[in-house]
Amino acid sequence: MVASVHDTPDENPVWLLNHRTRRRILLAIGDAGRVSASVLRASLGISTGSLYYNLKQLEPFVAQDNRRNYYLTEKGLEVYKMLKAGDALILDNVKKPPSLLDRLFTTVIQPVWILAPALDRTIIAMIMGSLSALLNAALYLNGKVSLIGLHVYHWRNFDLGITILAMLGTIAFIYIYLSALSGIYDEVRKRSVIGVKPDDTFRRVKGFIVNILTFNGSTLKGMAAVCIGILPMALYPFLLFIARVKGWTWIYAPVSIVPTSLAANIVLVVAQFASFLLLTSSLSYLRSIRWHIAALICLSLIYLSIILQYVILGIFAPQG
Repeated sequence: MVASVHDTPDENPVWLLNHRTRRRILLAIGDAGRVSASVLRASLGISTGSLYYNLKQLEPFVAQDNRRNYYLTEKGLEVYKMLKAGDALILDNVKKPPSLLDRLFTTVIQPVWILAPALDRTIIAMIMGSLSALLNAALYLNGKVSLIGLHVYHWRNFDLGITILAMLGTIAFIYIYLSALSGIYDEVRKRSVIGVKPDDTFRRVKGFIVNILTFNGSTLKGMAAVCIGILPMALYPFLLFIARVKGWTWIYAPVSIVPTSLAANIVLVVAQFASFLLLTSSLSYLRSIRWHIAALICLSLIYLSIILQYVILGIFAPQG
């Protein structure tokens, strides 16, 4: 039986392998022994985004050597043998082919092909995340505006320290928020598939807390993903900089806490949508969850930012 592949019920592979593409990837790697991503993608006839997404979900069964070629782990080899033998427990969990919407998102809209190389290796993720955070901070400090959540604020009395703290707080909040909600989803998904024994409760609670705090063991990658994800929000202070250089005072209202002009709000919405796509793709890739769920989590983050905006306006608007 497949459940015997792993020592603990947490690692039961059924919920990972109930997708045709993942089984094809395992079989292709097992047949080849070791294979590069480009050869694997060409032989399977799938997009780069789909390949990286599914390889990420197959981490317990697939690894890479120092030449970046993929091979099967011991657990992967066991499942490979079962797949070759036509194990009923896996074959009974075959899902329907991905819908047109799934294919559209994973191949066109979802920028996994950009994010996967940046988030695949910790050192590259740290460099990309740091550069994104520095660029964001420089533009917001130059524009004398603050980023709180996924919204921007103009303060009558600009304060350097508050602006920096607001950005750091935003990065930390988004990291914890995305990690917590995706962690809850992971827990619910695993419970529905493998169940929970009474003596597993403490271990699961501990694992859940660690899961949230470490972004499922990818703390640095998770932080880098957030920094890269909010980079499009720098479009607004960039527009503000251009407007001030050109003297386009109609674009911004210095006495207003939030953007009021049509042009400023259009740029803000575009920036939020771009951040939504990047955060959704990063969350789906790093946490190995379906893009639908990642999109809902990131959409809730935008709504939470809107609610926070009304709270801040209620507190500071009378004084503006």
